[in-house]
Amino acid sequence: MGRRPVKKFRREDDELKIQWLAIIAPKLFQEGFRQYSMDEIIQWVGVSKATFYKYFSSREMLIEEMLTLKLTEITAFKDILFEFGRPYHERYTSAMTLLEKALNPLSYKFLDDVQQTHPEQLTQIFQFIEFSLQWLEQFYVEGMRDNGLKQVNPKLLLMADGAFLNALIMTPSKLKKTGFCVGEAVRHYFDLRAYSLRQIEKVGELKFS
Repeated sequence: MGRRPVKKFRREDDELKIQWLAIIAPKLFQEGFRQYSMDEIIQWVGVSKATFYKYFSSREMLIEEMLTLKLTEITAFKDILFEFGRPYHERYTSAMTLLEKALNPLSYKFLDDVQQTHPEQLTQIFQFIEFSLQWLEQFYVEGMRDNGLKQVNPKLLLMADGAFLNALIMTPSKLKKTGFCVGEAVRHYFDLRAYSLRQIEKVGELKFS
């Protein structure tokens, strides 16, 4: 019996997948995917089923790679948080703007579909949240040490942040009631967090240096 050939990595394969995901992902993130068959999704990119399945062998693989690409995009907020040559509040504002934009396509419909039909993909999201909390802890500590934020135990802040982020993922129905997409909800939450950590210098005056 001969050896099975090893599948070689080809850069053009990844580039083609990214092109297709740019067409598919925004619609599925916004509208969910349970209502669409794979045949319908394949029609959006205008290739044959045989060609599509060479790159995405199943619906599970498609959803996984959509999430991987989206989480990679979101990771850029970490790099902004730690651009130490920029003022602290500017880094915060830029990071939150990126997060809001990157997360906004995600709707409660998509999260509900993942929870109901592909719960294994939730592990991807929860692992990313854990990494994000580690980065936020470093940012909070820097702010309290060097930038005038209130002295609060960062572990308590992370407990609240983790509970909020996990609730968004696990209870899409609650997100639906707010009328927000994920990005809007995250931006509102962290703006409230930033406001609460600013030091009050005078009545009605807040400092976030």
